[in-house]
Amino acid sequence: MSFDINLIHQLVEEFHNTLLEDTEKDLYSIKNPEDTLFALGLEDNIKQLQNEYEDGIYDKNEIQTILNKISYKPNFDEINEIGKILLSSKINHLKTINNKIDNSYYNKPKPIIKKVVAGIEKKPYRNVKSTFERFKKYHKKTYNWSLDNEQLGNRALNLLDLYFKDKNLMDIEFDDLEDFRDILLEIPKRLTTYNFFKGKDLDFILENNDDYDKLDNTTINNYIEKVNLYFAYMRKIKYVENIDFTIPTYDENGKNREPYTYEEVSKIFDLMKNDTLENRFITYIAAYQGMRLKEITQLQKEDIVKIGDINCISINTKEDKTTKTKKSVRIIPIHNKLLELGLLEFVNSKDKELFTISNKNFSSYFRKYYKSLINDEKTFYCLRHLVIDIFKQSDCKKEHYQAFVGHSQGKDTITMDYGNPFNVKLLSKLLQFIDY
Repeated sequence: MSFDINLIHQLVEEFHNTLLEDTEKDLYSIKNPEDTLFALGLEDNIKQLQNEYEDGIYDKNEIQTILNKISYKPNFDEINEIGKILLSSKINHLKTINNKIDNSYYNKPKPIIKKVVAGIEKKPYRNVKSTFERFKKYHKKTYNWSLDNEQLGNRALNLLDLYFKDKNLMDIEFDDLEDFRDILLEIPKRLTTYNFFKGKDLDFILENNDDYDKLDNTTINNYIEKVNLYFAYMRKIKYVENIDFTIPTYDENGKNREPYTYEEVSKIFDLMKNDTLENRFITYIAAYQGMRLKEITQLQKEDIVKIGDINCISINTKEDKTTKTKKSVRIIPIHNKLLELGLLEFVNSKDKELFTISNKNFSSYFRKYYKSLINDEKTFYCLRHLVIDIFKQSDCKKEHYQAFVGHSQGKDTITMDYGNPFNVKLLSKLLQFIDY
């Protein structure tokens, strides 16, 4: 889970509204509230709080109250932002009370507010798949779609269906669509022509896409155009919330998908130095081990093992993990840089799961806070692509690095017997090529 500024504002408002109600209840119960010590010192109190706001002095107890209500662990800057929001809200509430005292508001009988409890309206359930045919029928009739246009729409909406699965259209948010836009960068070209991917879910496709050329920006933009038409129609017939779901397209002159450069990796590390330890280690593991994001976020304490004298990571199917293929199940040696960064100490501080964030939420978090600061044409997946590219450019055997990164056979024929895992000492020699 990432830092949600809207949630913080909501929690702060709820917190201070409760305090406001209690304070006003006391003021109504006093004959001359303007003569109380609270009222007489209120203006000075407000001025003092305004000075503290300017100096960045925040109430630690109030901050902790908010922290206790969120599962995400904010960094130092985010905690300061919470303090700032709290203090600003407190000042505004006290100003409201002061204004009411000046206008003898509390000398009048307390107004009786009748609460009307409205029934909770149940959202009608519709997903992408159930509305697909209606959308196609409308556009085919209204815009006289050609066969090519219809097939393009089918491919785009099929990917959208794979992404959202059974999610109610009314629950879709724009953040979801931005994440879907990133996912399109990882989809293999001519996906429907490969029997290997036939009938597979999106996780399987993303987990086994390494050996395939990816969609170019022109094709992605064509898909985005159809998805935008779909959501415009859903909005028109009130099947989605009345907000703009227009997904921005990519630069058609942009380069085909490339790994991050060494300089970009260095920039990522620098930008994340004040992030949470969990988020940093997710990134470090991706950069130094080349693991898939979902493989990383599913790691548990027991998956960090020692084979002989070598510390390793076990990528397995225990505890209902969604590792999809036999080739993805593997044991790989840990890069020395991760050990220097304190990975084992981090692991030992955990009870079971190493990370509390899902792969999808982390991907969204990375996109929101870091992607545009590094390279908007690249996603978090490009860290894995970099490791694979480093291995390809190095003097190591293809069978070795494919075992390390968990490649499937894909479109290449691999004769090596993966039923017998490579000796981790042999695989550990690959790590010398990853040096940043």
